[in-house]
Amino acid sequence: MLSNIKKHNEVYFITGKKETFSSAYIQVRNKEERIYTDQIVKLLPEVSKDHRYYNEWKLRQKSTKRIVDYLTNKNKPLKILDLGCGNGWFSNQLSKIPKSEIYAVDINQIELEQAARVFQVSNLKFIYADIFSSETGVLHDFDIITVNSCIQYFKDLDTILDKLKNKLKLNGELHIIDSPFYKKTEIELARNRTKVYYKNLGVPQMINHYFHHEIEALDNFEIMYQPKKVIINKFLRRKDSPFMWCKFIKKH
Repeated sequence: MLSNIKKHNEVYFITGKKETFSSAYIQVRNKEERIYTDQIVKLLPEVSKDHRYYNEWKLRQKSTKRIVDYLTNKNKPLKILDLGCGNGWFSNQLSKIPKSEIYAVDINQIELEQAARVFQVSNLKFIYADIFSSETGVLHDFDIITVNSCIQYFKDLDTILDKLKNKLKLNGELHIIDSPFYKKTEIELARNRTKVYYKNLGVPQMINHYFHHEIEALDNFEIMYQPKKVIINKFLRRKDSPFMWCKFIKKH
């Protein structure tokens, strides 16, 4: 699939670079202290108890285990596209599924090169590619596509979902996990909160790359995990992911 694609620092480059998003994104990651050392990335989603985001990573361990167990139980070879792989920690977890072949895609060169440096695994390839480019036609016929905590960076939900569905085999599955969705009545408030957040963070331009999608758009997806709707006071910490996991199966 990638035999004729140029490679630099162990990352395959299918399309040309897009710096506008990745520049703002890296600024945000730096401000939030989410640019990790190779040693920390290698162990993710496990982190030390003194890590700033320890509680968040404990939740992500649970959501990761759920989907990895689900895919492992299929007990068959799986060709998997992991879209928005970032530093590659989740792609690495997927690569532990027996008989899997993982194609991890992003447009963030800094994190992709770190991923390729840290996770040198025979069944895992890291790829720089704009998924909307015609050049990504080489990426096709997947059994599984995963979109983990990044659907909010795609402006048009219907367009990205259609693009990914077209890259599935018949009976292939598209999984969206750890990603925020909103009721239609909630979107304006959520958008304003995000705008204030990025302004206060010092990266106001990031609001042009972060989008709030309606949950109603997932009406043809099966809900695999739904967070419990309970009132949680400020003294009670979450025990599981606040985001749902949903699955689409390509039937025709």
